[in-house]
Amino acid sequence: MLTNSCDYSSISSSPLADPAKVTLTYSVLEQPALSGQGAHVGVATNFLAGLVPGERLHVAVRPSKSFHLPSDAENTPIVCVAAGSGMAPFRGFMQERAAMIGAGRKVAPALLFFGCRNPDKDDLYADELARWEELGAVEVRRAYSRVPEKSFGCKYVQHRLSHDREEVYKLWDRGAKIYVCGSRDVGKAVEAVCIDMVQESGSSKDVTEDKAKAWFEKQRNERYVTDVFD
Repeated sequence: MLTNSCDYSSISSSPLADPAKVTLTYSVLEQPALSGQGAHVGVATNFLAGLVPGERLHVAVRPSKSFHLPSDAENTPIVCVAAGSGMAPFRGFMQERAAMIGAGRKVAPALLFFGCRNPDKDDLYADELARWEELGAVEVRRAYSRVPEKSFGCKYVQHRLSHDREEVYKLWDRGAKIYVCGSRDVGKAVEAVCIDMVQESGSSKDVTEDKAKAWFEKQRNERYVTDVFD
């Protein structure tokens, strides 16, 4: 994770791929101001977008306490859920897994659920992910909000997660960790689907919503890890 005086950003690359290179993935915020006058722009993202080759940026690197690949990558499956620029850490995850495979290491299965608007406009890192899928580093499940007919009718990433829940159940039973990155609204929507899945997968039919939430809370920061932002 990189931080400067304005913002925190997840690094979207792995030192295993190139120890001398760091990449960032971010959305440039520019939208009508709530006052109705002029535009509201993101300070950090517009600053970054305005940099040119050769300019220097002062940053600090801070390790994340929990948002990183499992130490036992060979035996611990992962399920990653992201929308938009929430892809950032997962691009680094998959780049690292691809590097592991290239070095002859085995890795457990990985599912990446990704939500964006249109496959022709903002399907981030599609070419890279296709190569990493061929390597066996990841399987990608997408949701396109503007053309859901191209993603099995799934409009948002939480819908695709629910659609493919049987695959998630299988990986969870194998000890998978679930990672979620995106806006706060995305985080809440994914959490709601996960609680619904807990109720559905219960061994008895008396798993109430309260019981499912209580069980879910026990997994937080251990097997269910989030990185959400406004």
